[in-house]
Amino acid sequence: MKPLINFIGAGNLGKTIARLIVNHDLGTIQGIANRTLKSSVEASKFISEGTPYTIGSLPPADITFVTTPDDDIQKCCEDLVLNSQLKKESIILHCSGSLSSQILTSAKKYNCHVASVHPMKSFANPTLNVSQYTGTYCAIEGDPEATLILHNFFRDIGSITYDIDGSKKGSYHAAGVFASNYIVALCHEAISCLEDATVNDEVAAKVILNLMRGTLDNLEANRSPIKSLTGPIKRGDAATIQKHLNSLHNPRVLSLYKQLGLSTLKIASLAQDKENEIKNLLTESNIT
Repeated sequence: MKPLINFIGAGNLGKTIARLIVNHDLGTIQGIANRTLKSSVEASKFISEGTPYTIGSLPPADITFVTTPDDDIQKCCEDLVLNSQLKKESIILHCSGSLSSQILTSAKKYNCHVASVHPMKSFANPTLNVSQYTGTYCAIEGDPEATLILHNFFRDIGSITYDIDGSKKGSYHAAGVFASNYIVALCHEAISCLEDATVNDEVAAKVILNLMRGTLDNLEANRSPIKSLTGPIKRGDAATIQKHLNSLHNPRVLSLYKQLGLSTLKIASLAQDKENEIKNLLTESNIT
């Protein structure tokens, strides 16, 4: 029989996962408990299954997803334990990248199994996310009784799953921030530099996005940041770096450039004298 599944906090991520479950016929979405009835109804329409409930009135389920913001996960689980009829041996999981499954410990008093499953993906548009989900990497940790089932379950919706140490979720999630959130911030800064060079803003965006796509293609082809690195630091071109430093008049942008330059220097494999020369430029004043 297909498992009965509840969702607490079906936002962009929750709606995406729930819709994928429906599309692959892997379970029945029975209950959706969002902050407001309106939000629950909207989620139900997108998922094409599920009835709005409050947390306290959710019916027993085989699997309960807590896909709320991180700060709400523990409280939602505790409310679930206090007010609902939890099914023994059922699975309670969250999809936070930074929190371990231990945040759900309160559910264990009802002999439930807890876990966390984090898809390493940006969930900004549920419709797009559903169509592009296949191949998403998911980190899983928690009780063995839950993780064994969840590995298979998430693979069946198109995930590539792997185990992670729950005590290391902070470092794990920071990796996602570097690779996703910060690349957006870097795109913004790069476009701003082109605009400062009097490049039209629409053209600037296209130039930077094209360059970033090429870099990602190189990374995928080479499977190595070291082999994919290009640019003045890789070439040991101190004069060009000095010119960059002189042109960046915003102290915040200048500081960011220097910090990223020092990180890049670590993988540039330069001769020691050239590495020291560039390191000095990036740690001292840019005034020539």
